[in-house]
This record gives sequence, structure tokens and C-alpha cells, in this order.
Amino acid sequence: MRYRPPRLFAAVVRLICRAALRAAVTVFIFAACLTAALSYLGLPLPDPFELLERIGGMSQLAKILS
Repeated sequence: MRYRPPRLFAAVVRLICRAALRAAVTVFIFAACLTAALSYLGLPLPDPFELLERIGGMSQLAKILS
């Protein structure tokens, strides 16, 4: 059976979206479990805004180095 190009393209896009959704859900669950474990152990957790500032600093560093 031969696949038509639009049907094949749709199948590939569907596969990629499914993998991306699965990865996002996995990362969310992992982060929630890690945060719960660290707070249970009494370790200090960084503020979410502080994490966003660090990510912003990394993107600025990437711009400078490129």
C-alpha cells in the first residue's frame, strides 16, 4: 500500500506532537516529584522568579558568546 504525501506528512506531525507531549508531561511529573522530595528533606528551594532570572542570564551569555 502506497501512502499519499499529505497522509504521510500528517502521520509524521502526529508522531512528533505525541512525543513532544509525552516529554512535556514526563518533565512536569519529574519536576513535581523532585520538588516534593527536596522540600520533604528540608532543602531550600529557589524562588521561581530567581530561576527565570538565571535562565535569562544564560540566554544573554549565549548571545554574547555566539
